[in-house]
Order: sequence, then structure tokens, then C-alpha cells
Amino acid sequence: MSSLNTEKWNRILVRFLLAFSFWEAVSIPLRMLFFAKFYFDPTLKEMFVPITDVFWLGPVFSDLTFTLAFGFLYALMKESLPQGLVGGFFVGILVSIIGFVSPMLWTISLTNFFPSQLVWVWVAYYSLFTISTAVIYSVGWNEEG
Repeated sequence: MSSLNTEKWNRILVRFLLAFSFWEAVSIPLRMLFFAKFYFDPTLKEMFVPITDVFWLGPVFSDLTFTLAFGFLYALMKESLPQGLVGGFFVGILVSIIGFVSPMLWTISLTNFFPSQLVWVWVAYYSLFTISTAVIYSVGWNEEG
């Protein structure tokens, strides 16, 4: 693990802008596609806010924070990962399992607060986010400096 120099900061920020822009272009249709079934389900009506009342800065700020933090994490552990797309998919899948799948398995086994189908759709949504971000961060990263 090495320190972050100016060249690495530039790589992180360029990839951050690419990953964040890509995900924001894709996320609104994906949210509508993934969660539309639950939004119109009468038994879950009290869990969802009407679309006109959604404060959109919340999800955008969440995506921004995750993408930037993941970029720092990826830059620091880049030296010990496989190169290219293989490394990106590998890291994306591992972070998805560690960060989303295993906590949800643990939470569902302890509580019945949320419907399990809704939880797994949320896990799939954020797993796609993590994998796509990891792939964008991994492509074309040359370690010369």
C-alpha cells in the first residue's frame, strides 16, 4: 500500500467523475425499474414517499459519497489486485458480498422488519452500483508513478 501522490489523485478524480456520471445517468431508470413493483404495492404504501415529495439530493449525495470513498479505497489497494476488468469485477463482487449481501442475510435472519424480496432488490441494485464503479476504476489504470 503506497501513499497517494498527485498522479494518483488525478486518476482517482477522473475515474470518480466517470463513475459518478455513468451511475447518475443509469440510476434513475434502474430505481424505477427495480422498485416500481413495491411502490405500487398497497401493503407497502406507507414505506414509500410519493415521487413528488422525494428530496433528490439525498440519493445523489449518497451516490457521490460512495463513489468517491470507493475510489480512495480502490487506489490504496490497487497494487494487490488483478489488473483490468478481472480486478474490477473481482473487487466489485467481493465488496458487494461483504457490504450488502452478508449484512442483509444477517439482518433478515434476525428480524422480519422489511419484506425479504424488497431487501434483495435493494441488494441487487447496490451490487450493480458497486460492480460498475469498480470496473470503471479498474480500466486503464497504469502504475507508473
